[in-house]
Amino acid sequence: MTTDTEKVSAESLSDSLGFPETLVEVGLTHPGVRHAMTAVGGTTSFLVQLDDDRITDLEVEVGLGHRGFEKEVESTTFDRASPYVARLGYAGGVLAETAYYLALETLVGAKLPDRAIWLRMLVGEIARVSDHFGRLAAVMSAIGLRDAELTAQRAELVAARLLASAAGRGPLGGWLRIGGVASALPEDFPEQWVASEHRLRESIAHFESIAIANPTLQRRLRDVAPMSVDDCLAWGVTGPALRAAGSPMDIRRDRPYLAYSALDFDVPIGETGDDFDRILVVLEEVRQSLGMVEQCHKLLVSLGPGDIIESRDHSVDPAEGAESNVPAGEAVATVESSTGELAFFIVSDGSELPRRIRCRPPSLFHAQAMPAMLRGARLDDLLPTAALLHLVSGECDR
Repeated sequence: MTTDTEKVSAESLSDSLGFPETLVEVGLTHPGVRHAMTAVGGTTSFLVQLDDDRITDLEVEVGLGHRGFEKEVESTTFDRASPYVARLGYAGGVLAETAYYLALETLVGAKLPDRAIWLRMLVGEIARVSDHFGRLAAVMSAIGLRDAELTAQRAELVAARLLASAAGRGPLGGWLRIGGVASALPEDFPEQWVASEHRLRESIAHFESIAIANPTLQRRLRDVAPMSVDDCLAWGVTGPALRAAGSPMDIRRDRPYLAYSALDFDVPIGETGDDFDRILVVLEEVRQSLGMVEQCHKLLVSLGPGDIIESRDHSVDPAEGAESNVPAGEAVATVESSTGELAFFIVSDGSELPRRIRCRPPSLFHAQAMPAMLRGARLDDLLPTAALLHLVSGECDR
């Protein structure tokens, strides 16, 4: 026999009080979304169904930037697609370009000089540090820890300046080239690196003391939006979010590209896959990336000056009326971006325009997994989780 108490408990709180469930659009103009998501594009919107303050269903609305990224790059020549690719992220756009050019270099048969390989890894890891600090600042903004937010923002700025110095231009400046890179490290980079590394490591320690050890952060992030390894794999969740669930999967170690197999680094993993584990993994990955930058820099110093781009001409931006230098065929390349597994699949029919370009963006898979993560969570858990998953709007637009 079912008791009256059991009947009430089976109902939602809204039903028991005689109110309908609430449907709330947490959209682009919402101050929380604007503040926490601006760093990654800010064109993601959420349609939230609530029972009191509990999320019963969630729809993540992507594509509001209306870029049509894949069709954009298919409508221009291979080389001119680079600015579109770079805008898949801000600092992390360098990592997206790395995947694109590795696939393109496979098609044209380009061989990277050693210096270009190590330069790409050095710049890519600095970009990862900048991206991760941006993510940490967004999380702190979402949960209201202002001092920790400022610490992460200052560290992000230090990493962004170091990135601009290493690449000789801003993150969207098109530093990569087919068969190499556009410029070597500046002469004063060693001094900049020593000073920046010291400040970044100080920022990590300070962030741990005022944020990670803060009871408010632990209360807001522990046991929020947990996901098991099996669930992550089922939804296609990769990167720090997958490692926070306990999987050691990292493309840089499991399927090494460039020269990552020669680097010494650890892969941090969590236990429960909740938001607290995610932030711990992200913070430790900053430490690991700084160690990788140091290793790359030492090796570049030992190599000395030399070629940073293959001497053969691999131009794939033909003059008017000329034939494309990209032969017919297809190639795929996968990298570990700051968000997760990012891949490019390129198909060429030998003409000047790509036949097909397909991008595997980690943010799109993370967006589709959010409803499963957050059902039963509170409304104020939405933005910290979105910030930790690092939903890059440019990646989500199809």
